[in-house]
Amino acid sequence: MMVLAQAVVVLLVGVAGTLVVLARDTVHQLLVFGLFGLVLALAFLLLEAPDAALAQLVVSGLIMPLLIVTVLAELRGRSR
Repeated sequence: MMVLAQAVVVLLVGVAGTLVVLARDTVHQLLVFGLFGLVLALAFLLLEAPDAALAQLVVSGLIMPLLIVTVLAELRGRSR
């Protein structure tokens, strides 16, 4: 049963990664990237690596979106 769950999550990681690459709009890409990070953290958790899962949650769920939103706000502010 655990092997099936791991296989499903690895498949979801592949699908989510592909969706990140195919996203055209920056905001849409940011949202899909957050989803990709959550799925990847779940994969780490199922592969019995809770420390990597926690690090992935912090980086993809908190730091990267905040950094990207800050950069986008700065770039839009400069263009005005």
